[in-house]
Amino acid sequence: MSALLLEFSGLFQPHLTFLSTGLVASLLVIFGHDINRAVRGLVRKAHFVLRTLVFVILCALGYGFMTVQGGLWVARALSSIDAHFLGIIIVLAFLAVGYLAERRSA
Repeated sequence: MSALLLEFSGLFQPHLTFLSTGLVASLLVIFGHDINRAVRGLVRKAHFVLRTLVFVILCALGYGFMTVQGGLWVARALSSIDAHFLGIIIVLAFLAVGYLAERRSA
């Protein structure tokens, strides 16, 4: 059983950066509306030009920065997990993200 878990986890190990970025990007898509609404609430009374600039910066720089840095952080966290459990944890993480997406769409 141990060898099977190691082999299964070995399938994911070379792709941790891509998997982590995918997890973070998926979470940003799921919760992006809430983030936008919170930022909109902060700049609601500001001038139109400032509100537009904040929105452009959030979308162009903020989400990109969160995706890259969050992906690196998640990849670092995943690489510190014992190899026996890595594959299972990645599959469970994507199932959890899928469940969140399904719940938020209903």
